[in-house]
Amino acid sequence: MSVFKKLVAGVVFTLLSIPGHSEVEKRIYDITAAGIRIGEMVATRETKDNYTWYTLHSKVSFWFFVRVSVDYAVTSVYKNNHLITSTVVTTSNKGNFKSSVRWKDDHYSVDVDGYKYKNNTSIKDSIEYNSARLYFEYPPGITTILADNYGIMVPADNIEENVYSVNVQGNKNRFFFQRGKIFRAIMHHPVKNFEVKLKP
Repeated sequence: MSVFKKLVAGVVFTLLSIPGHSEVEKRIYDITAAGIRIGEMVATRETKDNYTWYTLHSKVSFWFFVRVSVDYAVTSVYKNNHLITSTVVTTSNKGNFKSSVRWKDDHYSVDVDGYKYKNNTSIKDSIEYNSARLYFEYPPGITTILADNYGIMVPADNIEENVYSVNVQGNKNRFFFQRGKIFRAIMHHPVKNFEVKLKP
């Protein structure tokens, strides 16, 4: 190894060791419906001290009797594997919607204002996994997961090795893992089923 490479390696190691320094990972996915590309999703994970931020940001546009355009963003914050807050913002030509799940003392406060759906309840148990975290970390035998945009815990079933099925309001979504991270997902939706696949 050259002196320059050793110097660079030393600087990188030092930066990663400094308290407060963050590490960011990004994964980009294509979104398709019936084999046609309709959009893209970017998943990111950032860690800093004891906190981890997970985000999903997707934009899709497709024809379903009329043109449907949706901008969907999830931002979740964990501390030591405990969800602190998760927020979903949806902008579409059907309207703008928002949902939030926030930890307050001994419970989560849920505030969902969605498309033909509202939820203002609470969740008592600690949440360890939501959809955004799944894209970066294979869950160890969980049975429920947070459906962020509904503000509810839904069944999660490890149906086979590296495959989870998640039932969201009757829609069974399947997540396929490779090396501990999602590389493909099949999402069922009342309007249009679609597939999310990691770009090469």
